[in-house]
Amino acid sequence: MFNQILDFPQMVNQKILNAKLNSAVSNFDSQDGIRCYVKTIYQIAALVVLLAMEFAIISGAMDYFQNSDASALGKVGSVLTFLLLMYSAFPIASVIRSRGDSLGGAHNGMVEFVFKDFVLTNIKIVGEVIAITGLFVAFVSTLSFVFDTSLLNTSGGGEAMLDSVRSLYALPGAAVAELTSMVHLDYISDQLSAFAAYKLDTAQNLGNGWNFGNLGMVANSYINVAIGLAVLYVNVAIYTFLYNIVAALVNFIPRLAVPLSISNK
Repeated sequence: MFNQILDFPQMVNQKILNAKLNSAVSNFDSQDGIRCYVKTIYQIAALVVLLAMEFAIISGAMDYFQNSDASALGKVGSVLTFLLLMYSAFPIASVIRSRGDSLGGAHNGMVEFVFKDFVLTNIKIVGEVIAITGLFVAFVSTLSFVFDTSLLNTSGGGEAMLDSVRSLYALPGAAVAELTSMVHLDYISDQLSAFAAYKLDTAQNLGNGWNFGNLGMVANSYINVAIGLAVLYVNVAIYTFLYNIVAALVNFIPRLAVPLSISNK
């Protein structure tokens, strides 16, 4: 009777689930299995970001057209910016999915997958989403300059939705700052931080006439996209460099031979 009581959970599991769950867990492959699940997670994340952005943009547009005192020309231009903002969600979702698909490919081992491929993928996702968002902000600024009025410019929050992985995007700069502070090279750390935070003056909505000042702000909004991509590639290069140093050090330590001879007397 005691043995039957102990075997009761296994008996119920076999009768109800037919041991499929246990078989899946027992046969889980950390190499192939993790790639499949990670790919699926990024696909779901891309769909969630797309739907959330579209909902936020539609909600913002409804509030704008119902409560705005904009002119007829401004509302016509806002229809164009609404279509632009609606479309912006698709390339953002595509970036998340494509990067997730590439992460779901082959990798050399779990350590490299977690500490290199996963981190670099999320750095690229955040950087590219920031660049895409900046590009559509530049488009809105261009239309606002052409129509010479403030237009609808509601953010879908695609960049804000990546707050959970934003710390990975800042990881290369934080690592360099920590290393330079250890060797008292704070100047290098300050310069890298200033470069990462550098932005030209822009205005998303312009409405005080066609002049060179407003035209310059529109041009700056496009230049900021290039600056954002430059920061992205610098972050990728820094993290790859630091990872290679740590990986080389980890591989070198086990090969050390201590030239000591100990004899028992």
